Amino acid sequence: MRGNISEKIVKGVFVLEAALALFIIAGVVTGSVDLFRYFKIIYSTPPLQTFYVLQTFLGHTLTLVIGLELVIMLVRHTPSSVIEVLLYAIARKMIIEAKNMLDILLGILAIAGLFAINKVFTPGKFFVQEGTVVNSAMLTREVNELADVNIPEDLGNTIGGVIARLCMEHGEKPAIGTMLRVADADISILSMEDELIKKVKITKTRKKDDML
Repeated sequence: MRGNISEKIVKGVFVLEAALALFIIAGVVTGSVDLFRYFKIIYSTPPLQTFYVLQTFLGHTLTLVIGLELVIMLVRHTPSSVIEVLLYAIARKMIIEAKNMLDILLGILAIAGLFAINKVFTPGKFFVQEGTVVNSAMLTREVNELADVNIPEDLGNTIGGVIARLCMEHGEKPAIGTMLRVADADISILSMEDELIKKVKITKTRKKDDML
């Protein structure tokens, strides 16, 4: 019963995020119309004053780009999409609001830090040989991305739903230590609260060719 409630909550949150993404898209489309008005303003502005108008134009454009990246982040739910949003936000800060070389230097260091994180920690692919620990309420498609596995999404919307269905098919009761195999993934239950699954470990099965 609790598992079904958890799945419904996750689905509801996903629907709300999708709705917010649609609102952002509508805002970006509406804001894009204003971009055409800048051409008239630039044309009618004295040459020595066009710099500030162009700066405002670039700030407006980059803000719209950040809005689109936020939509991608809400839809994809991956750490990589978060980094992309931060990159555009820092770039906008540097181009539009930087007042001196120190601001530019700090922006460069921030971007370099994001690229280092992306290189060293490979966001979105936290899989290691020991397995990936996730919450049972995590969507199955997100688990597939994080652990680099191919668990069929039609078995359940969340990984907890997948485990519940597999246990039911095998005539087993979910318990700490229960291990299941589906597709190229080994699933084991790490913790439970009453009869509700909490933490799960996903381990990608190694192919024979990889073991040679």
